[in-house]
Amino acid sequence: MIKLLTVALMKKGQKQVAEQLVFQLTSILREKYKVSPKSILLSAVNNVKPLIGFRNVRLRGASYKIPFFLKEEQQVKTALDWLVNSAKKTNLNLSQSLAKEIIQASQEQGDLIKKRNEVHKLGNQNKVFAHYRWF
Repeated sequence: MIKLLTVALMKKGQKQVAEQLVFQLTSILREKYKVSPKSILLSAVNNVKPLIGFRNVRLRGASYKIPFFLKEEQQVKTALDWLVNSAKKTNLNLSQSLAKEIIQASQEQGDLIKKRNEVHKLGNQNKVFAHYRWF
């Protein structure tokens, strides 16, 4: 899970910077919040990961959002991307804001849980278009 977080944080191939951010994140989680970084990250990702994704399909002049089930790998990658993008939106240090987002997600609070619920709600609304799925 830590490797996938490093990949999600990496920009333009700067792996050392991403690894340094992950190291800072683990130290913040250990010292400030006094939790195990691996277990808290695992619970946060499990709470945030979406079960379904969408593809836009254009059919007879109309565009539909077709829901489909995501594989486990894609669910984890999407959850980590959501965590990183949400942390980047704040003005705090990236490792501190990422720690805050991970703590909130592990407690099933915050914007990411709302985002996951909205995605599932949209998937439930658009399940009538699932028969257009050919991919």
